[in-house]
Amino acid sequence: MNIINMVSYISLVGAVCGTAALLTVLSVFNGFESLTESIYGIFDPELKVTPETGKTFVIDSVKLAKIAALPEVDNVSATLDENVLLKYRNQQTIALMRGVDDNYEASTAIGNSIYDGSFAMHRGQYPAAVFGYGVAAKLGIFNPRSDEPVHVNVPKREGKVSLNNPAASINTLSLLPAGIFEVEKSFDDTYVFAPIEFVQNLLDRESQASSLEIKLKPEADNNSVLKAVADIVGDDFRVKTRYQQNEALYRMMKSEKLIVYAILILIVVILSFNISGSLSMLITEKKEDIATLKCMGASNKLIRRIFLSVGLLVTFTGIAAGILVGLSICLLQQHFGLLKLPGANLLVSAYPVKVLVSDLLLVIASVAVIGYFASIVSVYKLRT
Repeated sequence: MNIINMVSYISLVGAVCGTAALLTVLSVFNGFESLTESIYGIFDPELKVTPETGKTFVIDSVKLAKIAALPEVDNVSATLDENVLLKYRNQQTIALMRGVDDNYEASTAIGNSIYDGSFAMHRGQYPAAVFGYGVAAKLGIFNPRSDEPVHVNVPKREGKVSLNNPAASINTLSLLPAGIFEVEKSFDDTYVFAPIEFVQNLLDRESQASSLEIKLKPEADNNSVLKAVADIVGDDFRVKTRYQQNEALYRMMKSEKLIVYAILILIVVILSFNISGSLSMLITEKKEDIATLKCMGASNKLIRRIFLSVGLLVTFTGIAAGILVGLSICLLQQHFGLLKLPGANLLVSAYPVKVLVSDLLLVIASVAVIGYFASIVSVYKLRT
């Protein structure tokens, strides 16, 4: 094997590795994005209505009925959030209590995340709560069917704190545990679900909510429904899609993906120098053959096209093989989880991957353009 053939093989391997790396890394980012969407999708509705100013608003039954009557809307639920102090036996912790109505479970996927017990807001005649796994562990609630109540405390909205009797400045109500959910650590350590009427009484906010959460039908267009809902609720409210509710998070993920793509493209550009180098060496070696072709009547354009075809052959062979290798790695990772995530108690044990056709086309186009320019630079230096 001469040096030119060796450099050509190195060029081919570089194109294969660059293509496979691009496809694999972009697919891993897609996997993490899909995983994040599935986690936040449990808590974040497809559309969410919140007040423009303040934390709460009075529920308008007429507007609520108009939203529910929209043909694209599947369900509407009112929620009321507040930080509370929970006490159970000798343990206590702070949590975010979300008051929910009877439609909430149908509006979200929270019911599929129950670790123990059930998603029930009442046990007999008594109000009940569903605790995140982390909150339940801090309180020592290991049996959600326990008949021992959990005491919920919040400061009263009005009135001064009495130094002689601080307890008089706190609202305290009790409920029973009904279930424990497990989604992801940040949610499990934060949330507790309770009946909205219970939270309204606790906070002295009768008929009030902090948000309306809207579930859409599968065929619904989010943007058109958003506009319709915004027209109903008026300028005093904000209506956000699931993406807008966590816009900073999704922007950060897309920025990270773009930065990694740019770094890998730079690596592919560096690897493409091998193609340019092998073509330059090939042109030098074939000077006598080029002279023979010239004598036979070959034009400069035809000779350049021949060498350009060699460069493109190496590029597209590398792309085809790289796509095959990349897809194989992604499929193996999907089915067998070969590459594990470091750490314990994670939602997934292995790196998630998701191959998108758009990324596949982007990788093919990117490597093809780089390979074309690497080839054309050497070919047009040819002096015939």
